[in-house]
Amino acid sequence: MSPPRRLPSDFSRSAAYPLFAFDPAENRGWVLHFEADDYRRASFLDRRSLGRRDVSGWTVDRAELEAALARTAPLRDVHWLFHIGHCGSSLVSRLLDLVPGVLGLREPLPLLTLAHGREDPVVTAWEAPVLASLARGFADSTAVIVKPTSVVTTLADRLLPTTGRACLLWVDLRTWLATMLRDAQLIEGVLSTEPLRLAGQPDLPAAESDGARLARAWLVEQLRWRQLAAEPELSGRLIDLDFADVLLDPAPTVARLAAHYGLQVPADWTQRIKSSELLSRYSKDGGAHFDASARRRELAVSAQKHADGIGDGLAWAQAALAESGHADLAARLQPRG
Repeated sequence: MSPPRRLPSDFSRSAAYPLFAFDPAENRGWVLHFEADDYRRASFLDRRSLGRRDVSGWTVDRAELEAALARTAPLRDVHWLFHIGHCGSSLVSRLLDLVPGVLGLREPLPLLTLAHGREDPVVTAWEAPVLASLARGFADSTAVIVKPTSVVTTLADRLLPTTGRACLLWVDLRTWLATMLRDAQLIEGVLSTEPLRLAGQPDLPAAESDGARLARAWLVEQLRWRQLAAEPELSGRLIDLDFADVLLDPAPTVARLAAHYGLQVPADWTQRIKSSELLSRYSKDGGAHFDASARRRELAVSAQKHADGIGDGLAWAQAALAESGHADLAARLQPRG
């Protein structure tokens, strides 16, 4: 990163200068220089988005950042694609990128820092400038759609009141367990954040096995979203979406999601999706082939290999739903049809 210098004159309105990360303890933030294509390529707005490039930037403190962001775009133009993790959110985010005027931000690192420090005043002091930095676009941007890291949903109650519309993307519990149990790192990623995910949520039955603990994490996000959707100030601004609907009929399903965000897909929408080849590529690595058939085969192998863990999770969830009074969510435990 180049030595500190004054921020550009268009900093307050241009997404060309993302707040890449911040260290609240040191009162420092790092601003980089991105092109629109950098955002389109990035599956994660962290070090992985830089590759081996030498990206120029600036080091700022919070006061300088706040002053530079004093005249940003309205936060109502910032929308959210929350998700339970490993449920197709990168693909949906990239499909939304095909809508003219959309700037998609995938997993900005500052939001993760805010989520992990939501009870720390030193961290929360950065919340306003982080949100303001997300509101900026390019000359052709009409909306920003942020797909945060899954654990950032724990911060949704603070992010949503001043911003736009939101969706929670999910998959049925059986499918999610088959997805997560195949990889020890995926399991650890969820279980290591249990205290954060469970904080402030209704008491649920004890969960001992990995399958049961994963099921609890899945259910907590369903219950959290219900609680948010019941807030009067968020009325009509929140929806949820089963990723199975995206796989079943991508073009109209994503068009409806775009409409929820106040956007209209172009007349050649179906052809745009086909030409993009997004449905036949791994969304986090465009060079890898991965379509719906490959996904089904991979999940079938995992379901057979981890049948006991999946059974544990489903049994825990069924008991928890019966005990918690949310029995109607039982329809989300299994794939439809």
